[in-house]
Amino acid sequence: MTNRSICQENRPIIGTFIRFVVLIAIQLCVFLHLNARNNCPPQGPRLSAEQYCKLYAEEAQRQMQKYGIPASITLAQGMYESGYGSSYLAVVANNHFGIKAYRNWNGPVVRCDDDARSEPFCKFKTVLDGYEHHSRFLVDNQRYAPLFKLNPLDYKAWAKGLSKCGYATNPQYAAQIIDVIERYHLDLYDTKKKGGKSSSTVAAGSHQVYLSAEKRGLRYVRVAAGDDLSKLADEFHTTKGTLRKWNDLPKNYQLTVGEVIYLEAKHKKANKEHAVHVVRPGESLHKISQLYGVTVKSIVKRNHLQSGSVSVGQELKLR
Repeated sequence: MTNRSICQENRPIIGTFIRFVVLIAIQLCVFLHLNARNNCPPQGPRLSAEQYCKLYAEEAQRQMQKYGIPASITLAQGMYESGYGSSYLAVVANNHFGIKAYRNWNGPVVRCDDDARSEPFCKFKTVLDGYEHHSRFLVDNQRYAPLFKLNPLDYKAWAKGLSKCGYATNPQYAAQIIDVIERYHLDLYDTKKKGGKSSSTVAAGSHQVYLSAEKRGLRYVRVAAGDDLSKLADEFHTTKGTLRKWNDLPKNYQLTVGEVIYLEAKHKKANKEHAVHVVRPGESLHKISQLYGVTVKSIVKRNHLQSGSVSVGQELKLR
């Protein structure tokens, strides 16, 4: 048998083998493409927290003013869910919040692996559209209704509430969101002027909100003429009872112009530089408590006081 005859006899086998190799190559390419799409690896540079806030903090504050969602929560979720703007969804779909396209969504989608393979996620025209949708997603979904009964200045309650309402399946979600907020002081955006820079004083409603280092960063306002607890409670989306509790006030307490009213719970001890206070003329236990942002109860317990009265010259341990 000649070489030519051998080649002719083997031609069908060679052709079949080539077609098999080509088919395998095509299938491999398709698999790799789908796997890359479904796993959705990061597509862009990771922004610093400062860079992210420069881009989106003002929008987060606008959303807070419009819907009552803390700007710190919106920013922290945006940073965390998007990998600080680097994720596949953030770059390809302008979706910084990992919102899936299951609930009344008629727009374009991007598919990525999450709880299941190749799940559909919303694709937005712009990042700001994504921020607006995130707010509407929370406002319009009845399962998140408990969040809007919370104080918008209490980011910890909001983070825990999001987790409890099922925003994410990760059991550590609330702790991770709180960590992002506290690491980058995002809570300052909850009370400062829209688009403004960090400051020791920030605006909220008709009152100036102060952030004091002496009081360990507590937020507070000073009482103006005509103020009462009802007015302050309405302005800062809380209750009279909560304000009384945070400020150690009796039920029928009358506010005086210029006094400090805290917008969050006081601490159990003062800063290290204020470990001891010597009582001066005209000072009461409550006044000292407000001066350092320390609860009356902790002062009484730490100093083994038998009553709520103090005397001039008395030394009180504050930590």
